[in-house]
Amino acid sequence: MLKLWKFIRRLSAFIFLVTALLIAAIIINARTFFFRDIGTYIPFIEEKFPKFAQSLSELSEDVNSGLRGIPLIGEHIVTANDVDLPIDPEDVASNAYYASDTMLTFNNKQNISVDVSGNSLEIYGITNSERYLVYQFLDVEGNVLDQIPDECDSDGEFRKRFDIPSGSYQFTVFTGAASSGEYISLVYNYIYLSQAEDGSWGVVMSPVYDHNVDMFEKDKSVKRALKRTSDIDFDDDNITAVAQSVTAGCETDYEKALALHDWVCSNIYYDTDNIGTSNHIPYTASEVLTTRRAVCEGYANLYAALCRAASIPCNTVNGYAPEMETDDFTWYDDSIDYDTPNHAWNEVHLDDRWVIVDTTWDSKNKIVNGVAEAGGSISYLYFDANVRFFSQNHKILKYIV
Repeated sequence: MLKLWKFIRRLSAFIFLVTALLIAAIIINARTFFFRDIGTYIPFIEEKFPKFAQSLSELSEDVNSGLRGIPLIGEHIVTANDVDLPIDPEDVASNAYYASDTMLTFNNKQNISVDVSGNSLEIYGITNSERYLVYQFLDVEGNVLDQIPDECDSDGEFRKRFDIPSGSYQFTVFTGAASSGEYISLVYNYIYLSQAEDGSWGVVMSPVYDHNVDMFEKDKSVKRALKRTSDIDFDDDNITAVAQSVTAGCETDYEKALALHDWVCSNIYYDTDNIGTSNHIPYTASEVLTTRRAVCEGYANLYAALCRAASIPCNTVNGYAPEMETDDFTWYDDSIDYDTPNHAWNEVHLDDRWVIVDTTWDSKNKIVNGVAEAGGSISYLYFDANVRFFSQNHKILKYIV
């Protein structure tokens, strides 16, 4: 009996030791790239056992991917009890959604308003990008029913009113540097039109708008949006240096957040080569900064890290975007209820409110066949976006802090 007891004690100690080592390895794996880049840290292993190094690297990625999908203990409690995590009342921004029937974005650097009444549409706003604009009315098949050129004034402002052609389904805006030549999309899948029986026109409301407002108005902790995570490693020296450099000279947090948006959109490239493959795509903020390539998750993590490094609270948001799955950007019955994320963006806390930012879709840069292609002027359509129009192509699913 005594020998059995000793055996059990030794076995328990062994299991405890193995478990402790496994937990330590998982923590190291989540915090660093040691196991993924084992050949870099220990070249001997890469030289003598290349297959083992490759297998360990792939296992490291699989473990981290799996861990990111597992809720924290607090989230398990929330799921089990169907309640929200408690938040200190003093730690909540007055984030009630304020709506505008006309404004697509609220930022003062570039904003656009579309006002539809009767049988006419008026568009007005300010842009700091290209001077020339072209407005188009499209039918349900995408055919152009009418095309109207326009030009900003010396202050970058524009205003135009016109009758809506019969059969219109969509209204789009393109911009260009010259009155003729290549134009790029400024507003594409945002404005959908419908005509009532009395002949009056209106802008179609997104089927996920009410859901998004409910999600957006939920209490969110400001303090949690300043913490370090394994994906948002804002204490990385390079991230800190970029944040300080980019925001130098900015007087307000709003200006800082906009400057960081511009930097990410200008310097990070969407990795079209590896999306949908088993190849590693950078997703942690520090790795995205080093490689300058990512998909939406990496864009969102880097922007959040840069904001937090500048002491600006910023969350990442997981959501669903129908145009990531279809070519016609349409909400179908199944996609309206879809609850599996395929996109990521941010909400940054500015002026005591949460501001929507999607750097992925405001950036035009991409990597194609191994070549980094700069997309030219960045967009501001998804900086300080109006939830009403943002809902045309985004569904909020989960806040990641």
